[in-house]
Amino acid sequence: MKSQVSKSKGPAASHSTGESGKASPFRCLLGLPIGLVVGVLGTLVQRSGAAQGLPWGMVLAYLLVALAAWWVRCDSGTMGLALHLVASTVTVWLLSMRGPGGDVLMPYANFPAFFAKYAVFLWMGGLVLIQTLAICLPSSWFADGPLRRRGRSA
Repeated sequence: MKSQVSKSKGPAASHSTGESGKASPFRCLLGLPIGLVVGVLGTLVQRSGAAQGLPWGMVLAYLLVALAAWWVRCDSGTMGLALHLVASTVTVWLLSMRGPGGDVLMPYANFPAFFAKYAVFLWMGGLVLIQTLAICLPSSWFADGPLRRRGRSA
């Protein structure tokens, strides 16, 4: 008594995938610049509100990562999202280093508020965790078109 799902190969099929269902290499490479932008924008906004104990910037940065990961997975598949994960993680890691003048964009210090003190680690860990979960989710959750279900056979 299993329900069966039929796949259509008509005009409702995705524009980015071929007949085999794989994304084109160009579409997969789009994950790199999108990951770079997500890493930069998320890093710039993630500390907002953390000193007051209301990390609205962290929530906004996580939302940006989740939406970008969802879009890249829908458009480019798992390989595109893997490239997105690498690009965003390397970008955030490079931005966490000391600059040429010794300045730090993502400081870790003994701040009194929890979110202000651990914002760097929460941002880096959440960035990787959200995208790893998006990679592990079933591909049917990222399907481009509606699924047709056949009736159950008795």
